[in-house]
Amino acid sequence: MRLVEIMVLGVEFIKRILYTNTFCAYRDKYMNRIICRHKYSYGICDLDLCPIFNDRYANIIFQEDGLVLVVKKPSDEYVAGVWERHKIEVSPELNNDEEIISFCMERIDGISEKIKEALIGKLRNILSRWRFLRARGKRVGILEKKEEKPEAASEEAVEEEELMKELEKWEEELGEVEEEEAGGEERKQADEQQE
Repeated sequence: MRLVEIMVLGVEFIKRILYTNTFCAYRDKYMNRIICRHKYSYGICDLDLCPIFNDRYANIIFQEDGLVLVVKKPSDEYVAGVWERHKIEVSPELNNDEEIISFCMERIDGISEKIKEALIGKLRNILSRWRFLRARGKRVGILEKKEEKPEAASEEAVEEEELMKELEKWEEELGEVEEEEAGGEERKQADEQQE
């Protein structure tokens, strides 16, 4: 057992030395902590949770249209790997935790346990925070946008209908003006013929 413990400690020690002496553009010190500013990171500067270091990686990020699962997989075409995005459907009642977790687990095969734990923890924190806000009567912006989209579409349809009516009205007025001009020319020709 002693040899195994030494080997594990040795790997951790070697990893820590390599990590502290390696330059990373996303590493930043903030309030006596080292954080990661990569757009797909968990915010923690840790090699086990690093989106650049790991061949397979996953995280949940916020986009304007909702939650998105981003998954990094190795690729033959790109050295850094390929990022895939999967939109996560969250019910407005916030009661589909297990469905979301199973959806995520289907797409993140081959990812380390530490990343899986961090992903599930982050997802549970997001959903519990949204439930907390709902219980206090606060708005959850991403969920509100989903509910407002049908209204926005109907508003656009109403605006389009109004514009079409205006266009028809202008066409009628243009037709009347053209008729008046044509009638005026006929009168001039008739007057000229009488003279």
